Amino acid sequence: MNRGRTVVLLEIAMMAAFAMVLDFIDSQMKMVFFGMSLSFSMVPVLLLSLRRGVKAGMAAGFLWGLLQIALGDAAGSIVHPLQGFLDYAFAFTLIGLAGLRSFPVTHLKVILFSAVGIFARYFVHFISGWVYFGAYAPKGQPAWLYSLVYNGQIALINSATCIVILLILFTVAPKLFKAEKL
Repeated sequence: MNRGRTVVLLEIAMMAAFAMVLDFIDSQMKMVFFGMSLSFSMVPVLLLSLRRGVKAGMAAGFLWGLLQIALGDAAGSIVHPLQGFLDYAFAFTLIGLAGLRSFPVTHLKVILFSAVGIFARYFVHFISGWVYFGAYAPKGQPAWLYSLVYNGQIALINSATCIVILLILFTVAPKLFKAEKL
């Protein structure tokens, strides 16, 4: 294995672990914004995706999803194996789509491609919520609408939070978004 590949694998592992640590902090702080949890734990995976591309970002997202199953929020919230796969392994992997950007990374690309990765994640959560959690919809409300409102609110709040943090990071430390040729 060459040095460059080792460095990328190390970055993937570190960013997935960092995302998990931030998720623990999010859970402990219980920051609430209009009744929804405010989370910034996607930032490391989004940053890695913007820095290294789709494959590295998706690998980190997948690893973070597995960590969620083993250590995190998945405990007690998996109602079916396919739902667990969709909500954790698959949805978290799609955050890596932020890496579809081209170089050089700019403020606009940080916004647009982070939104792509976040939207892809929450679209899967929407589908899963519609299929597996529609029974929680208020009487008379379609399951798809319940899932759209619930997941849509979380997606908007968390995407705004993560994108603002990424823009601040890009402004004060743009080298974080530039991967060295190894």
